[in-house]
Amino acid sequence: MEKKVFKFITVDQLEKEQEFLHDMDLKGWHFKCYKNLRYHFEQTPPANYVYRIDYKETLEDLDEYLAIFEDAGWEVVYSYPIFQGSWIYFRKLSTTESRDLEIFTDKDSMVDLLKKVRTHWTRFGTAMSLLLLFFTILNLFVSRSLISGVITALFFFVIVILYVKLFINLTKKIKQLEQN
Repeated sequence: MEKKVFKFITVDQLEKEQEFLHDMDLKGWHFKCYKNLRYHFEQTPPANYVYRIDYKETLEDLDEYLAIFEDAGWEVVYSYPIFQGSWIYFRKLSTTESRDLEIFTDKDSMVDLLKKVRTHWTRFGTAMSLLLLFFTILNLFVSRSLISGVITALFFFVIVILYVKLFINLTKKIKQLEQN
């Protein structure tokens, strides 16, 4: 049996996504993939899998990269291509109640990941915002339709707020890790 769950989790909430996948696994729903804004699960006996997510920026050495994780006992569940890289979902069966299993052995690796994510998504958010701003202005001068102008402007403000929130949250996480 398969289950699809729509859940809006932004890239600055990696911990929340990992916890969500873990909780679903405890209920007997193992993560398979992420498509069309939905998490896909298959029903199996409940298990205590800990999930971790990494962003691999370049894919040239992907086999070597994955071999390192497999040697450490991590299973690759799914790879989600985006930009020039890929989000890679790992899981590992935990034999204890602890969820402290980590794929990063030092805080510098986590800082690097967060900085890469912040850079890519800030660029994307800026491009989307500028595109929507252009359409909002164009709509005001060409369409003369108040409704479509308001809708476009609303999309612009939602995108700006979403990406500013993302940038601020990632920056806070980076600073916390760098200070510890």
